[in-house]
Amino acid sequence: MKRALGVLGGMGPLASADFLSSIYDYNLDGVEQCSPIVYLYSDPTFPDRTEIFCAGRDQELLEPVENALHKLCRFDVDKIVIACVTLHHLVPRLSPELRNKIISLPEIVLSRVSDSKRRHLLITSSGTRLTRIFENHPRWPAAAPYLIWPDENDQDLIHEHIYREMKANGSVNAFVSFLEDLCRKYEVNSIVIGCTDVHRVSRYLSNGGKHHALSFIDPLQIIAQNYEEFLNEQAEHSRDAVSQHR
Repeated sequence: MKRALGVLGGMGPLASADFLSSIYDYNLDGVEQCSPIVYLYSDPTFPDRTEIFCAGRDQELLEPVENALHKLCRFDVDKIVIACVTLHHLVPRLSPELRNKIISLPEIVLSRVSDSKRRHLLITSSGTRLTRIFENHPRWPAAAPYLIWPDENDQDLIHEHIYREMKANGSVNAFVSFLEDLCRKYEVNSIVIGCTDVHRVSRYLSNGGKHHALSFIDPLQIIAQNYEEFLNEQAEHSRDAVSQHR
């Protein structure tokens, strides 16, 4: 029986819809009946993750997240992508049954960064930054020498731009220009996409968008490009998964 992927999305809805499109961009090879089976559960009504976690009200999100994941499991999905990096803050509290199905976006990022041996600017929401999702991961020590956090003011600007442009279907071009300015400031030419809303940028650039000098590591792009490997739990053996678009 063909294996299936579940996607918990809607946070924001454009990000998970673009991720679904990216999967088919890389895995639709002429015969649609041979393409991936993906179940997207897109629920934009989930409360704002940054607001909830910063207020210490984690429990308000845990139950609806578990319910949504169980709904996906009813479709006999083999793996699940939670298309929100900030929501990974709750993954350690999920049951082992659910945890074992989840493809960890922070783990993909940190593994690729440590393999790259080059410096990257880490672009995340303020919720991901404040909950220390990356720093709390076991792979952080190996990746940390190659990651640069924006300063407090720039972090606030990143969060604002994500909400104003990426989540609100605003200008991708404007966000790319903003990222290029940040990279010049921090003297890097590569970013880590640590917020799934920014997958809109990597997809736009990969499909021939605005001329630019950015490279990027995007966990959703990596999964889409290496779909079969991740679905068959062999992704850790792939060393060609880093998406670097020059």
